[in-house]
Amino acid sequence: MGNVIPKNRKAYGYDYADLGSVVNYVTEVLGFRVEQDIHYNNLPQYPNGYGFVVTHYWQDFSKSWSEYAAPVPIIVGDSAGKREQPFMQRYGSAETYARRYSLLTLFCLATSDDDGQLAGYQRGNPMNEELRKQVAALLAQGNIPAGRESEAISSRIKMPVNYARLTDWQAQLFINSFKKNEEVKEAA
Repeated sequence: MGNVIPKNRKAYGYDYADLGSVVNYVTEVLGFRVEQDIHYNNLPQYPNGYGFVVTHYWQDFSKSWSEYAAPVPIIVGDSAGKREQPFMQRYGSAETYARRYSLLTLFCLATSDDDGQLAGYQRGNPMNEELRKQVAALLAQGNIPAGRESEAISSRIKMPVNYARLTDWQAQLFINSFKKNEEVKEAA
């Protein structure tokens, strides 16, 4: 099943894929280099917020790092369970959680354990037929060879995508990128 990372840790009564597994999947399987940064902005909407994690990536066919994206707030909760945890331990957990979810969000990844939990899972809304025709026409216009569609679209919209699983939103970003170029040409 595509971009699904097996869960390999258990804590607080649930299973999850740890940060190392997510980073390994992104770097080894998807082939991206990633960097994450913490922006220590005041987050008034999160009283226990201590900034947010953002991620950017590099892939060999792109000539530069992407913009930072997928901000996830670092929210430090109260101690849970039988023992009081020091603030730094709770902060470390919150930061790791934010790093993991920033990567999962940016690369549209899911985590699953092997118990068939997602057997009936339907992927997000695939692009509709009208958008599929528009995307196919733009790819044909650009002479993109079969099998290179994902790479071309990813490069154009500065986001990793899978052409076979392109969503309406991703398709619209791709289409709009051509409209922006036309507007720039007309203004010149």
